[in-house]
Amino acid sequence: MSGHSKWSTIKHKKGVKDAQKGALFTKLAKNITIAAHEGGGDIEMNFALRLAIDKAKQANMPKDNIERAIKKGTGELEGEQLSRVSYEAYGSAGVAMIIDCTTDNTNRTVSEVKRTLEANGGKMADPGSVAWQFEEKGLIVISPQKAQESEKFGKEAEYIDVDPEEVILEVMEMDGVLDLQEVDGSVEIFCEKTSLQQLDNAIKEAKYKIEASELIKVAKDELDTPENVKEKTLRIVEELENLDDVDSVWTNVKM
Repeated sequence: MSGHSKWSTIKHKKGVKDAQKGALFTKLAKNITIAAHEGGGDIEMNFALRLAIDKAKQANMPKDNIERAIKKGTGELEGEQLSRVSYEAYGSAGVAMIIDCTTDNTNRTVSEVKRTLEANGGKMADPGSVAWQFEEKGLIVISPQKAQESEKFGKEAEYIDVDPEEVILEVMEMDGVLDLQEVDGSVEIFCEKTSLQQLDNAIKEAKYKIEASELIKVAKDELDTPENVKEKTLRIVEELENLDDVDSVWTNVKM
């Protein structure tokens, strides 16, 4: 499942240039708004909202922006009507792709997605022709750090470095874990989508520092392609994810 980790994208976005942060904040705000609209504005009762807010905080999105996005979702402030939509597509060499979007104008979104695909040798696919090749899983990324026992924990936690192996040994015993591995100094944990909230809470109770927690789409069978196809796939994914309405792009290419 490592080839489907979104952690590399998350790390890239965390280092985004100031000139690009406006576009990133807009995407993050949309996801907060629609999560609040679908499940309410209380993060204790709305796990999807908590995940959206956590991601916004990782990108250093201002608190005022986050609160405004929540209020738009709950109807306290006027805002556009947003909807989630996914498109299925084929890239170079028949690579399967799912493109997840949040939009206030599906006509605009599908037009932009189609144009970007065709400009890179891809094409839209019929509904259902690609989706069956993927399944949703949960992904949690932990930094090998643990909160110290102090009065600050729970407010402004102070973290100390720990051995990644210690993290792996403790987390692998938690309910719901399907697979885990160390990647670039972080620990990636995969679980069933229905176990994500429970596992996320367990890791927080263990006082480990969570860098990312989200639902991902994993190909049931990965496609082993030549390097030039991988490069083309990465390029088209990047161009699609640069579109304002596109949240994530998932492929079946084995990385």
